[in-house]
Amino acid sequence: MRLAFLLLFASTLLRAQSEIKWTVNLNTQQITQTDANVFKTLEQELVNFLNSRTWTDDVFQEEERIEATLFLTLSEATTANGDNEEIIPNRYTGTLAIQSARPIFGTGEVTPVLNYQDKRLEFTYEQFQAIQLSDQTFTSELSSIIGFYAYIVLGMDYDTFSALGGQPYFEQAQQLYNRLPAALLNSGGWTSAGKTNNRYLLLENLLSPRMLPMRRAAYTYHRLGLDQMLTDPLAARQNITLAIQDVQSANQVYPNSALVQSFVDAKREEIIQIYTGATGAEQNAIIEMLSRIDPSKAGSYREIRSGGSGAINRRQAGKR
Repeated sequence: MRLAFLLLFASTLLRAQSEIKWTVNLNTQQITQTDANVFKTLEQELVNFLNSRTWTDDVFQEEERIEATLFLTLSEATTANGDNEEIIPNRYTGTLAIQSARPIFGTGEVTPVLNYQDKRLEFTYEQFQAIQLSDQTFTSELSSIIGFYAYIVLGMDYDTFSALGGQPYFEQAQQLYNRLPAALLNSGGWTSAGKTNNRYLLLENLLSPRMLPMRRAAYTYHRLGLDQMLTDPLAARQNITLAIQDVQSANQVYPNSALVQSFVDAKREEIIQIYTGATGAEQNAIIEMLSRIDPSKAGSYREIRSGGSGAINRRQAGKR
């Protein structure tokens, strides 16, 4: 009886640990009139919410947890009052940058998976207000935004371990979107109107049949590429080339997509490092493809021929 109880207790403790190991950073330098203690509380509430919630039915060992960092840069929301602007109490705007990484099999290194910036952040928060997320109903703007990105991080991570493995988590993000009230659905961060990158377009990219090559590329690049580098580096690099070809295909049918831009932002330095040791023909092919996919950074990819300057982040990590 005691053994069974201890095993159950240990299992409960393990499941209470989030699959994602979150770091949260708040930049409030633009805040002028709100008590700074409000944001200390907000940061702690975000950390507690993110690191105590479980999002999947899978059990993650400590070394398997996804590493993710959330950067919020906030300012006070204002409204016009005659010729002046008036601060709206407890209302904040700003940007949210999110990054995630996963381990490379058999190494002490991790590789970036998601690198995305949300420039249309807006929410209401009162000090000591608990951040809660329901699977059935809308709770708040802030919890919806944070929950949405947690599902995106999970889905993109799972896509790197199995072909289209992140589908259930992208569908969870869609269900969260569907629970939003009409007023939010018409707001800048969530609206389906226009072509400006926002949460709606990121989710649409991930669920669109047009972007299946992009999702396939995540698996080919990571599981058949990076994870095989130690055992067969030539085949691994060839698979990474195939993945980049898929990225190019996705970019051709869906130009300037949020998902493609997130990929090149996350992988640019890593790709430069990988192809530094490739043949001249491989280098030329990759430089040509990536210059079309990411034209504003074409000069960076030409560094491949000169040895590059990128480096994969070296940190102790395991493999799920």
